[in-house]
Amino acid sequence: MGVSLARSRKTIAVYATVIFYLVLVLFPLYWMFRSSISDNAEMYGVAIQFIPSHLTFAQFDQAIQKWHFGLYLRNTIIVAVLTTLLTTIISSLGAYSLVRLRYPARGALARSILFVYLIPGGFLFIPLFIIMDAIGLLDTLLSLVLTYQTFAIPFCTWMLIGYFKGISPEMEDAALIDGCTRLESLRKVLLPLAAPGLVAAGIFTFTLSWNEFLYALIFIQSDDARTLPVGLAGLIRGDIYLWGPMMAGSVMAAVPVMFLYMLAQRFVVQGLAAGAVKG
Repeated sequence: MGVSLARSRKTIAVYATVIFYLVLVLFPLYWMFRSSISDNAEMYGVAIQFIPSHLTFAQFDQAIQKWHFGLYLRNTIIVAVLTTLLTTIISSLGAYSLVRLRYPARGALARSILFVYLIPGGFLFIPLFIIMDAIGLLDTLLSLVLTYQTFAIPFCTWMLIGYFKGISPEMEDAALIDGCTRLESLRKVLLPLAAPGLVAAGIFTFTLSWNEFLYALIFIQSDDARTLPVGLAGLIRGDIYLWGPMMAGSVMAAVPVMFLYMLAQRFVVQGLAAGAVKG
């Protein structure tokens, strides 16, 4: 009887803790969605209304039509997709080279990749700004795509190194014996087996590119090339916060990433766990 009572109390404590943290995490998201479909009278009213009495999409209309969030969303998608594709290709080739090929200083190069990732981005934006200005890419989306490689490639390469090490080289050797080249064995054998790791690396890169603010703020001056994080920051005018368009823009920024993680959650967990323990 005493054991059963102690077990029940433990179960209640666990569930209470989980519910508490769920509320703590989900309530700001709920309030963001709630504010995006409320009119200004309810948003700026004195009384707090947890459920809006009148649903409206006026905030989204204002965010898209007046504050150009549709354009910012398009720019962010272009930057994130191109960065993810380029990073995945380069990281795959780099990780394959460090795992399968033998050449001098290979171990030191692998360790230096992680060291580069640990360098704070604030240390790099000045030299990168000078480089982009010298080659005439400032105020373009391409400058962001190239710049984001500096923090995406090192981490993704390091993660894929751990994943590739867990794949038996005998299967590649069999492909080489059958007449495949190194690149063909990589494409036909290693990459399909490393799909969870590639998905995890791609989602990591996509998320970082989607949310990045510092480089997008410094490198982009024109409104036509602005991204969502910078556009959201632009809705703060001194001590005035345009909460309606800001919450609508936040929903537009959050929903694509949320759905991406929901669809690929299994691959993300599997890829990150494999990269962590197999290296």
